[in-house]
Amino acid sequence: MRIETGRLLLREMTRDDLPGLRILLQDEEVMYAYNGAFQDDEVISWFDKMQTSYRQNGYGLWAVILKETGRMIGQCGITDQTPFEKPVLEIGYLFQKEYWHRGYATEAAAAVRDYAFSSLQADELFSIIRCTNLPSRAVAKRLGMFCTKYFVKHYRGVNMPHFLYRVRKDEKLEIALLADRPEFIPACASWAFGQWGSQAEGSLNASLEKFTGSAGHEIPLSLIAVHDFKPAGMVSLWKSDHGISDIGPWLASLYVHPFHRGKDISMALIDRLIDEAMRLGCKELFLVTEDAEPLYRKFDFEAVRTFASPYGEAVLMRKSLERKLTRS
Repeated sequence: MRIETGRLLLREMTRDDLPGLRILLQDEEVMYAYNGAFQDDEVISWFDKMQTSYRQNGYGLWAVILKETGRMIGQCGITDQTPFEKPVLEIGYLFQKEYWHRGYATEAAAAVRDYAFSSLQADELFSIIRCTNLPSRAVAKRLGMFCTKYFVKHYRGVNMPHFLYRVRKDEKLEIALLADRPEFIPACASWAFGQWGSQAEGSLNASLEKFTGSAGHEIPLSLIAVHDFKPAGMVSLWKSDHGISDIGPWLASLYVHPFHRGKDISMALIDRLIDEAMRLGCKELFLVTEDAEPLYRKFDFEAVRTFASPYGEAVLMRKSLERKLTRS
């Protein structure tokens, strides 16, 4: 097996790659997602596991060689994983620290994705990423993956929250700025009025005006989920919400149409909105929820206080957007 990109060569590992593999797997920072560096016997076990996968499956984690120098700088490939009951194919990537933030992970993983779809005839691919590993989550998103599930992985005696990202060969989901899909402004306005506006003495025209004003690239802004060319859900970033304007901005108007529920669209919308808030330099993000506190806790929102809203008892939640990790 051999995959080439502009700067990289991916191939099966041999015993000559063991020194490079040790550099990779015995670095505490690189192995953050595994809760610590490997010992020598664990490196050999990892190598042997990949050799078995090459023979039995025709894939595994391959050595990533920098063509300019011939040096092994990381691993990237496909492995079998079972995060839930159904086994899945996972794209994995791991790079030596001195090669972070140069686009190598995205370049290698994109080539692996294309190989899996064309040569392995895979219909969908996944990445299992520790929730706090923001750079690795960014790579997954650049591959066209969407956040679909949250689960806690038990590894080396530690409970580690993870997100499951997914991309399909014929992906039908798109998360776009409403500014780029203005034809869906009326759908967003009608959803918001039907879900909340009619209970708060609002009007459809006022809702339409609000979402027309959020079809931009700065706050206020809205995102639209489009599934199979149909509007499926939305979420917004407002300057104020529930009459509270001294803090913000606010994640608000999260809605998924009943026909599209059960497709993990809400997770993808929240994940993308957090990215937009960070793009705009926001340091924190707030929201109010009456019944979805567990969903938002998956994204590290914390409860601040409870209060009475027009829709019942509500929880004010806050999330810090300060970047604390630089791992990839």
